[in-house]
Amino acid sequence: MRWKNLHLRGVGAALGDIVAVENLETIPTLRGATSQRAVSIASDSTGMDLAVRAGRNALASMATTTTGPLPVPDLHFHAAIWRGSRGIDFWSRAAYVRSRLGLPAGRGIASELNAMSNSLVGGIDISARVLAGSPDLDTVLLTGGETFGQPAFDHLTADHGIAYGDGGSALILGRQPGLAHILATSSYTDPTLEQLHRGNHRFLPAGTTELGVERIRERKRQYTDAVGAESVARRNNDGVRAVIDEALRDARLRLQQLRWVLLPHYGRHLLDTHCLQPLGITADRTLCHAGDQWGHIGPNDQILGLAHLLTRGAVVPGDHVALLGIGIGMTWTAAILRINTVPPGLSVLAPPLRWPWRTPADAQR
Repeated sequence: MRWKNLHLRGVGAALGDIVAVENLETIPTLRGATSQRAVSIASDSTGMDLAVRAGRNALASMATTTTGPLPVPDLHFHAAIWRGSRGIDFWSRAAYVRSRLGLPAGRGIASELNAMSNSLVGGIDISARVLAGSPDLDTVLLTGGETFGQPAFDHLTADHGIAYGDGGSALILGRQPGLAHILATSSYTDPTLEQLHRGNHRFLPAGTTELGVERIRERKRQYTDAVGAESVARRNNDGVRAVIDEALRDARLRLQQLRWVLLPHYGRHLLDTHCLQPLGITADRTLCHAGDQWGHIGPNDQILGLAHLLTRGAVVPGDHVALLGIGIGMTWTAAILRINTVPPGLSVLAPPLRWPWRTPADAQR
């Protein structure tokens, strides 16, 4: 869908300590498969608190392009994919984040999105469609926050081909111009892949106190042993191509015109087979050298990447950036942005890095 009056007004990131994988307790042969150098570890924070930090940074970035009082978001959608990121059950994480941001009571709703790791890029698409049909609404806040950890969810070993990190992100969308113009979005769903992350495991009974260790690797293996990894790759490729092709067509752009393509922070092999190959691009158009320092932070990866580009001046007005979200279930969303302005004051909001994020060749582009 092509959008005329949808803008990125603010973006924010929050990370923990960037810890080299050699300093973590579990350093399996996984590092060779993922090429992960470090992950973000926020031992003393909750997912909600990281979302609050990111939300404050998003509000601060919005202030750089806004005169007068900042608008109070009419809608607020929050996302967290892992139970350890959700604090407690039977409770509203969105309301907590909104309250800690100092946003007052008022019209609209604070709720949660669950498209798993596609919750925030998918949330851009959902928010755009809500705003398009709701002339009484003006601004949407999207937040996310994740914290993983042993013994239930080891950052390095819980999943196959992916190292996970802790962090939060936030973005503010609205009708008034700001940091970037959102040109187009597209989403695609293939529910035949839901069993990839369920495997043969039984559903827990309603009254269970059994939670235990997360077994993503085991469930994925059960499914791929039955249907084959090529079947999964083929359906993922279909989803990736469907959303990027439609979004580019609606944005009236070609793939070659994109300055950056922001992807999930997968390990090296998975990034190549599930993103780079179906897109037909090389890694130097992505933030793989930042993602391999942060880890996969659920739905936050692409928003962290966008904050990184803006706060480090790696984009200029007129640049086009694509965000590609991929979520368990599975769903895919693409969002195409055109950068409007890069205020110099954003540099103080840059997410931390341990090493340079560009190779010498990248820096010459």
